[in-house]
Amino acid sequence: MSLLVIGSIALDSIRTPFGSANNILGGSATYAALAARLWGPVHVVGVVGTDFPSRYGRLLSSRGVNGSGLVRVPGKTFRWKGSYDEHHQATTEFLDLGVFAQFRPKLSDPLRRVETAFLGNIHPGLQADVLRQLTRPRITACDSRADWIRGQRRSFLRLLTKVTMVFLNDSEAKLLTGVSSLVEATKALCRLGPAVAVVKKGEHGVLAASREAFFSLPGYPVSRVKDPTGAGDAFAGAALGYLATRKRLTWPALCQAVEFGSVTASLVIESFGTSRLAHSSLRDVLARRRAFQSLGKSIAL
Repeated sequence: MSLLVIGSIALDSIRTPFGSANNILGGSATYAALAARLWGPVHVVGVVGTDFPSRYGRLLSSRGVNGSGLVRVPGKTFRWKGSYDEHHQATTEFLDLGVFAQFRPKLSDPLRRVETAFLGNIHPGLQADVLRQLTRPRITACDSRADWIRGQRRSFLRLLTKVTMVFLNDSEAKLLTGVSSLVEATKALCRLGPAVAVVKKGEHGVLAASREAFFSLPGYPVSRVKDPTGAGDAFAGAALGYLATRKRLTWPALCQAVEFGSVTASLVIESFGTSRLAHSSLRDVLARRRAFQSLGKSIAL
């Protein structure tokens, strides 16, 4: 198994009803890679500035994330500052792309041969360029965000005809398809090109569809959501990490991958930033998965 993750590496400052944290390790590629490494080797491709703390690079390396594709260039690292209300809705208070604004991923020969790749929510044109660099992809997946869907709709729709899977949240799925029903929006995503569509609903669970099948999973009940940042990226990373260990992309394997993604994301939101994720093991994920599966068997007396 080998998996490639491309996206942002950031320094986040976060405030929620449960506290705050400043200049902590974040970014879509970071969360996805730290989740995927639970199943095996993962390579991250990204860019940071000269202000990026070396301790964060050492943390990624110590957790089994190969940073040979992580480039440090003169300038500032991508920084995001945001706050969440009691309904887990985010407000961006500060955003500085820094060196990420000029990010143009170039894969080394070994990385071009990786079979599973996650294209985090960078510009769809850059996602497509990375896809063209891969020489023997087996599973390719992409994510996006509302501003790319609005401003780069044609580029993103072209990308969807070339990837195996797409991960979107509920509002993004509705925005892209123009369909108000989430069930129908998930199915509609498959008609746009990918073999599998996964729509994340936060605490309300996840929907997944292929052209022939449909799957719905409730969210793992977390009593205190300290920080929702990165949960969706960790979900995708965990799901793809598991799928990269399978010989074929089958529907049963996909359903199991969605389950692993859900329980991994539930670990992320219990602490600020990547702290809980970075210190979790596959044993932790498996234990939570067993607890998740037992919930449906419980009987209230």
